[in-house]
Amino acid sequence: MPGGQLHPQYVHVPRLPAGSQESLDHLESEGYVVIANALSPTEADHAIDLTWNYLESLGTGVDRGDVSTWGDDRWPINVHGGIVPSQGIGHSAAQWFIRSAPAVKDAFAAVWDDDELLVSFDGMALWRPTDVDPSWATDRGGAWLHIDQHPISRPGLQCVQGAVTLTRTSADIGGNIVVPGSHKWFADIPVRYADRLAAIPEMQDHFRFPTDDPQLQATPPVMAHMEAGDMMLWDSRTVHCSSPGPQAEVTTDAAAPELLRVASLVCMMPKSRSNPEVIAHRRSAVESRISTTNWSDRWVNADQFPMVLSEGDPTKYRLPPVPQLDENQRALVG
Repeated sequence: MPGGQLHPQYVHVPRLPAGSQESLDHLESEGYVVIANALSPTEADHAIDLTWNYLESLGTGVDRGDVSTWGDDRWPINVHGGIVPSQGIGHSAAQWFIRSAPAVKDAFAAVWDDDELLVSFDGMALWRPTDVDPSWATDRGGAWLHIDQHPISRPGLQCVQGAVTLTRTSADIGGNIVVPGSHKWFADIPVRYADRLAAIPEMQDHFRFPTDDPQLQATPPVMAHMEAGDMMLWDSRTVHCSSPGPQAEVTTDAAAPELLRVASLVCMMPKSRSNPEVIAHRRSAVESRISTTNWSDRWVNADQFPMVLSEGDPTKYRLPPVPQLDENQRALVG
């Protein structure tokens, strides 16, 4: 992968039912799995509508029908992978609608064999059309292949992450990339990359692989096809990222502009892995509309990410209303 270039194989993998043994077996063996129909097509469309409601309510002048209003001066701050991690998105109506879908929880409950779960207050991946503005292109995946789990402070299976796609994927547009079976390399990282790992605090759950890693060179990454409403789950030890495709055939209808990709990040972990202090922060976060990372056993305020604070003035965005949660949603908070 010279120069951070990445050429994944676009593949049609099995799309498996939420909670099925087949899905659990695929996740265990390959480090990822595609869950079919976590949302129905109608629900996916509704979630996109709710996402636009969030964007238009920021108070910066974003208009879903006018692509000229989608520029960086009005768009919420986004980081690598086109991810919007803050500005209240973790408590938007769209995110609470998606994470409350029964099949989403069923998939995570089966992974942990536990129905008492806490949900992340994650953000979303929102890819704007690059034929309108090439600067909207997201980072090429080869530059940031990574795992989201510290190999020393968090040994073994600790977290399974998720992304619900609200739009159908294609090889031209791009999407999530995983390196099949790479979760099995995890235990060797402290030996193979002792110096690189020593530079990372043990509380930091992000480790990037060098692009010349021999195992990466020998194991082709894949980009799995997903229908609108499908959810990908992946072990946090699995090497992954996202990346745009060639986009040679992707053009925008100026009369009816659309986002190239809309995907919800969602993660659920057993409540038993958390603690009262973290749960108190989580309850307060709902009122304050603070977003978080995928981890629900540790308090990490995504609004304080250095990348977010360095990209502009976060205070110019109007936060969404405080969500009015039902009993099941409150249980996911803790």
